[in-house]
Amino acid sequence: MPGCRWSYHRLRLGLRTINSKLPTRWSFMPPAVRPANRKPASREERPAPSASPDAPLAPLKARSLKDELASRFEALILSGRFGPGDKLPPERELAESLRVSRPVVHEGIVELAAKGLVRIVPRHGAYVSDYRREGSVELLVSLFNFTNGDQKLTLRLLDHLLEVRILLETETARLAAQRRTGEQLAELERIVAREADMHALPVEEIARIDFDFHHTIALCAQNDVYPLLLNSFRRMYLSVLELFYRDPGVVGPVVGYHKLLLEEIAARDATGARETMAAVLQFGEKKLRAALRKSRGTR
Repeated sequence: MPGCRWSYHRLRLGLRTINSKLPTRWSFMPPAVRPANRKPASREERPAPSASPDAPLAPLKARSLKDELASRFEALILSGRFGPGDKLPPERELAESLRVSRPVVHEGIVELAAKGLVRIVPRHGAYVSDYRREGSVELLVSLFNFTNGDQKLTLRLLDHLLEVRILLETETARLAAQRRTGEQLAELERIVAREADMHALPVEEIARIDFDFHHTIALCAQNDVYPLLLNSFRRMYLSVLELFYRDPGVVGPVVGYHKLLLEEIAARDATGARETMAAVLQFGEKKLRAALRKSRGTR
């Protein structure tokens, strides 16, 4: 059909990825999902909900088929299996191939559209979007979670993350010095006190302390958006910090920068806090790139 840029070969390849190692009709479902023909639990068997904080936690819910389908196609798009402008297979064909209902397929595609991964054209189908133009913050989380061994993708995102950190964290430090509360300053002091023994801690714990320091400064800035953005980067942020702190020689300088930042935020020295944050980030980027070159065996 003219205008349909996807091929059946690519479709079979993508669906083979989705259905690999799935021997039965229900193997596409998460293990805890119950087939529709199984008798539902009786009212007596169902735990009663409770609002009491001391009551047992509510039962866990299995991941829905819609979420599973959206997740699998999200991976196919982010990996480049489907590129911008490609047309997704019709909902009917997807439903038959994946052995799920058409409403499940439709809801999954709608979720992809909400993230900016696809564009739905009425009576024509769904087309893969350029996520850089159409994507949302929700997709940003997916990008950082999706590495799948793709070193080029990871390194490109790392470069972009380092650029964003310089832009945002220097301004955040300035605002933190102006807006921090006494309680927030005390929390920052407790984190810096923990850093006194960082040289003796495992790399993973050092990375968590470092993240807590920067996240607390974001909270001191009294801007609700930046702490949420930082949390979105958390997984990749911690992974990068663990690589950075494999060099024990960086611990001392970082602790020194953090102590100076604490003093400037305590003194409400906005200019000094901004300059010190820029210095520690530039130091970190230089050492991190050296660590990355070493890990790849390049100079």
